[in-house]
Amino acid sequence: MEYHRGYTLLELLIALTVVSILAVIAVPIYLNYELRAKITEGFSVAEPVKVMVTDYYQTMGNWPDSNSTAGVGDPTSFRTEYVDAITVAKSGPGAAITITYRMTALGSNNTVILTSSANAGHAVLWQCTGGSLIEKYRPAACKS
Repeated sequence: MEYHRGYTLLELLIALTVVSILAVIAVPIYLNYELRAKITEGFSVAEPVKVMVTDYYQTMGNWPDSNSTAGVGDPTSFRTEYVDAITVAKSGPGAAITITYRMTALGSNNTVILTSSANAGHAVLWQCTGGSLIEKYRPAACKS
């Protein structure tokens, strides 16, 4: 008697079901992870701008009101594959650095605003809870 080795139709359907369930769960998680990684690039690009704004405040005693006042380049000079512009402006008692992204997946929810404040010892503190970027895409430190 000769035995045929192979899979039954039922076994193939079960395997296909398991793979499709994993794909339905894993693909959106991966896409969100990828988008958050691209958003992190904006914070890396904005780091030298934060340093320049901090230096300006500690030297002049007040906050810069534009990119040129802070000594940084034109807002579009920071353009990368995912970042469109970085803008410096005065905002209330501090300064604001606006990171504008150019990713179609974000739609019009494409800005993060870093706001500065100074404590009694003139140490500059930054918060990144402002802007129109959706909460789930923000880095952990920027969630309200």
